[in-house]
Amino acid sequence: MKWRKILAPVLGAALLIPGMGTTAFADEMPKTDTTGVELRTALDSLLSEHYVLAVDSMMKIYDGDPAAEAASAALEANAKDMEPVIASVYGEEGGAAFGDIFNKHNLGTDDYAMAVKDGNKDMEQQSLDQIQAFTEDMAAFLATATEGKLPEQAAQAALREHEDFVQDTFDLYAAGEYEAAYTSYLAGSKQIFGAGSAISGAIAAQFPDKFTDPNTAAGDFRSTVNRIAAEHFALAQLSMAKGFNGAEDFDFADWAQDQNTEEFRAAIASLYGEEAGTQFVQIWDNEHISIQSELAAAAASKDQSAVDQATTALTGDFAESLGTFLSTATENRMPKDGTVAGITAHEQSVADTFNQYAAGDYDASYESYRAGYAIMFDIGKGLSAAVVDQFPDNFQTAAPEKMPKTGFGGTAEESNTMMLWVVLSSLILAIAGTVTYRQSKQS
Repeated sequence: MKWRKILAPVLGAALLIPGMGTTAFADEMPKTDTTGVELRTALDSLLSEHYVLAVDSMMKIYDGDPAAEAASAALEANAKDMEPVIASVYGEEGGAAFGDIFNKHNLGTDDYAMAVKDGNKDMEQQSLDQIQAFTEDMAAFLATATEGKLPEQAAQAALREHEDFVQDTFDLYAAGEYEAAYTSYLAGSKQIFGAGSAISGAIAAQFPDKFTDPNTAAGDFRSTVNRIAAEHFALAQLSMAKGFNGAEDFDFADWAQDQNTEEFRAAIASLYGEEAGTQFVQIWDNEHISIQSELAAAAASKDQSAVDQATTALTGDFAESLGTFLSTATENRMPKDGTVAGITAHEQSVADTFNQYAAGDYDASYESYRAGYAIMFDIGKGLSAAVVDQFPDNFQTAAPEKMPKTGFGGTAEESNTMMLWVVLSSLILAIAGTVTYRQSKQS
């Protein structure tokens, strides 16, 4: 989309302006919008979108879905959007080099899906060799970029782990082992969000005058909220398309949505109590997830009246209910009108992406997909900022003595349920192997 191409270089330039954020010291209010956290969020958004589009593209190629070509084009567009962000830190030459390496990787991923579909073992091996070459080339790029702060072997191991998640998810899917496939999908989502933490941490250590520590307790929380929200959007599209096509794995895509919903519920309950968590699930499941299923079923049966009714329910009733819930829970730190408007925009993007797919307008569908995925990070920004402002003591981070850390997360008090949830989320990401994946090159 044109607006994304405009936004990426503007965002990259803004990230380089010193003084736009402050590190949250123990005697200051913690913040979710420091320069370091904004950098981390930009990387989280692009890298995680790459992951979900890669899996989506491979599934569609294997299934012979007519949207496969548009899915691959969206994957390529995502790679191009990474270039200006990398270039904003490491120069145009660095951005271009990053893009060249990443594009070859995307081609290898698509070729592998086609090889498995066709049973072409030679092509399958060639694709795997190409993907392995990517891990080696990108690891060398990242090691050079960090001026030795990230050893090349560590970068390669982390990149290989990401590729294994993508490949394992697809291989399990192609073998019909759907529960294992979606379990792998969810684990891979956690792993790729850890990449944003590590890369931004390394950049902040390299350029401490330009970026604050991205891995504060507040930064970790914003990243976790972003992940759950973005994962919801990607799973919603997978599930609705599977329902529309009557796919064998529909129930398992729906099951993955349930796992994502439980993360939402646990977060809400840890903040506001079990009763609030239960209330959230009732709104989320009854006015949201179930209506999305009704929309897919209506489109499959070509019942336009039911399609319109479901779309209206999502963008109207559900947006009003959830917006009211969040505004009340945050004690109006998320003003109701603005919150409802944001949720409405999200639901409209969900409906547009699916309805365009069902109508066969695949290019438009993936334009809407990418816009809708980005909206989730806006929602995550607003929600995390409100929660951190409401419970500041839970997100205090000790002041660094010299430089921002390059590890997964900042230190924080583990004195209550909320903090325990944050720490557990961090541990899940660390276990997924996120600590070592870092960043890009000096031009």
